[in-house]
Amino acid sequence: MLAKAVIALGAFPVLVHAIFTVTSLVLGPVLPSLLPLAGGWAHLVGPAVAVATFLAAVRISFGVCRRIWPVGA
Repeated sequence: MLAKAVIALGAFPVLVHAIFTVTSLVLGPVLPSLLPLAGGWAHLVGPAVAVATFLAAVRISFGVCRRIWPVGA
């Protein structure tokens, strides 16, 4: 029970934050070069990349936490 609480309340949000931060740091320098290519959609590209990065981080973290979730015998 304690292991499940640690995973749900500790590992999951920490992993989401870490994955989002690393991905944002990698994509951050690339984004300004993509904005001129977007034309009239440039004001939507930044938030869309942030939302997509967050959703990807949540999905990856869910997958990792599901693998380490303790299963009763």
